[in-house]
Amino acid sequence: ANQKGGVGKTTTAINLGTALAAAGKAVLIFDTDPQGNASTGIDIHPHDRTVTSYDVLVGQLPLAKAIMPTKVPNLYITAGDARLSGVEGELMGEAQPQFFLRNAIEKFRGESTLGIDYILIDCPPSLNILTVNALTASDAVLVPLQCEFFALEGLKQLLDTVGLVQRNLNPQLDIQGIVLTMHDKRTSLSD
Repeated sequence: ANQKGGVGKTTTAINLGTALAAAGKAVLIFDTDPQGNASTGIDIHPHDRTVTSYDVLVGQLPLAKAIMPTKVPNLYITAGDARLSGVEGELMGEAQPQFFLRNAIEKFRGESTLGIDYILIDCPPSLNILTVNALTASDAVLVPLQCEFFALEGLKQLLDTVGLVQRNLNPQLDIQGIVLTMHDKRTSLSD
């Protein structure tokens, strides 16, 4: 997660998921970005996204019905699409809207025979209900951070949000680390 766009969230999710799958782990990437770039990056074309993470988040379908295999063995995806832009308005009238993804994952783990070892949630570039749902449903968060000055300013806001989620929604949430992205060894700021 990171509220700043273009810092490598999707690239990190795809590469980490592919590496874990290559190591023999079953991995699900859950794409919560309305742009659906994780889905595109794993070669799931928009016309093939008939069931997406939107359907899971608004409670229309269980997670098990929204999982698609990819060309990479052991790597699965729940695709994202533009309808995710409207999730905030739809969930805000519901009781405890920040728990929809956690509830869907818990139900999936209790019923599924797929044997997923890791679920990686690719977050949108904002601190909205989609990101809060992801943080509430997660054991840990990785923060991709671009090696540039303005990214450091946004880091405090994200860490404040993570702290709020830890205090109010998910006390077990662990900040697993900060992944420095787009490092340019020629600049003193990167160093």
